[in-house]
Amino acid sequence: MRPSAVLAAFSMFAFAFPFEVNVSAQEQGEQAETQIKASVKTKPKKTPARAAPRPTGGVLAKHLEQAVSIDAQSRSLEAQFRATSARYATANSLTPGSPYVSALQRNNTSGNYRNFNETEIEAGVPLWLPGQRDAFEGTVTTGLFEVEEKLALRRLEVAGALRDAWWNAQRAARDVSVARSRVETARDIGADMTRRVELGEAAQTDALLAKNETLAAETELAQTEGVVKVARINYMALTGGAPPDGTLESVRPPVDIEDHPALRTPRAALERAHAQAQLVDATPIDSPEIGVFGRQEHNRQYSTDPWQQISDQRTDSTTIGVRLRIPLPTPGRNEPRRAEALAEMDRATAEYERAKRMVLAEIKASREALAAAQRAAKLADNRLAVANDQFELSRKAFKLGELSAFDLYRVRQIQLDAQRMQANATIAVGAAISRVNQAQGCAP
Repeated sequence: MRPSAVLAAFSMFAFAFPFEVNVSAQEQGEQAETQIKASVKTKPKKTPARAAPRPTGGVLAKHLEQAVSIDAQSRSLEAQFRATSARYATANSLTPGSPYVSALQRNNTSGNYRNFNETEIEAGVPLWLPGQRDAFEGTVTTGLFEVEEKLALRRLEVAGALRDAWWNAQRAARDVSVARSRVETARDIGADMTRRVELGEAAQTDALLAKNETLAAETELAQTEGVVKVARINYMALTGGAPPDGTLESVRPPVDIEDHPALRTPRAALERAHAQAQLVDATPIDSPEIGVFGRQEHNRQYSTDPWQQISDQRTDSTTIGVRLRIPLPTPGRNEPRRAEALAEMDRATAEYERAKRMVLAEIKASREALAAAQRAAKLADNRLAVANDQFELSRKAFKLGELSAFDLYRVRQIQLDAQRMQANATIAVGAAISRVNQAQGCAP
C-alpha cells in the first residue's frame, strides 16, 4: 500500500469528523447533582432575556436613553455581552476544542536498512466529558444573565447621575430667579430713594445705601447666571446635548426589594459562580483526545545468507490505527479549582447580603429625608408669606417716613433669606423624591 492509501484514510476521517458544525441549541435536561453545593438555587439555564424597562419618568426617561447610549461603561457591558454570547459556538460544537493534524517523516542514517522511509499522518479531536458540555453551556447562560443585570444596574447609576445633575441645574435656576427678583426690587427702591433725596425728604446716605444694595444684587445675579450656565453644560454633557428643561418625576410606588438592580446583579453573579462550580465538577480531567493515523514504511536491503543468491530486496508496510489519550485526575489539578469555585460563591453570597442591607437602609433613609423635606418646605412657604407681608408693611411705613432706610433694608434682607430658603426647600423636596425613586431602584 502506497502513501496514497494513507492520504485516503485521512480524507475519510476528515469527512467523518468535520472541523466545524452548526447545531441548534437544545433545551438541556437536569444536571447531575454537583459535588459543590450552592447556598441558593439557580435559575434554568435558558433564561429569557429581560424586557427593556418602559420609560415612565417624564422628560428624564428620554434623556436617560440618550445618556445610556453614550455612556462608556454601558457600551463596554454591551460589548461584553456580545463576547460572552460568542461562547455558545463552543457549547454547540461537537468538540470542546479544535481538531488537530500531525505528520511525521523519518529516514534512517545508519544500520542494516538501506533507504528506510517512514511517513505518518494523524488527525484527531478532543472529546467532551460526560455532562461537561451542559455545564459549560450553563456558564455561558448565567454569564449572559449577569451581564444583563450589570447593564440594568449601570442604567440606574446613570439615572442617579442625571437626577443629581438635573437638580443642580434646577437649584441654580431658582437662585437666578431669586437674584433677579432682588435686582428688580433693589432698582425699584433705589429709584424711589433717589426721588426722595432730590426732593430733600431723605439724606444722601440713604441714596448710597440704595446704590450699594443695587450693586450687590446685580453682582449676585451675575454670579448665579454663571452657575446656572455651568450646571446646564454639565447636564448636557451627560445627555449628549439635551438641556434640563421640563418636568422630572413623581414618587414611584414601592417595588419588590428583590427586583432591585443592586440585588439582582450579585444574585446573578452567585448563579454564575454556581454554574462554574458545576463545570469544575464535570471537568475532573483535561479533555481526552482521540485520533486516527496512517503510517507507511518501506526500505531496501540485501540478503546476506551465504546459501542464497545475493539479491536486492524491498520491504514495505502500511498501517492504520486509532490513538486515544486520556489524562488522569490529580488533587494538584482539581483541588485548587474547587477551592476557587467555592471562594467565588462565598464572595457572591456576601456581596448579595451586603447589598441587601445597604438597599434597605438607603430606602428607609430616603423616605425619612423626603418627609423632612416636605415639612421644611411647608414651613418655608409660611415663612416667606410672613416675610412678604412684613416687607410690604415696611415699605409703606418707609414712604410715610415712619421707618428709616437702614431698617427697610434689614427687613428686605429677612425677605431675601426667606425667598432663598423657600426656593431651596422646594428643590430639596424634588431632589428627595428622586432619591426615593433611586433608592427603590426605579430608573425612568
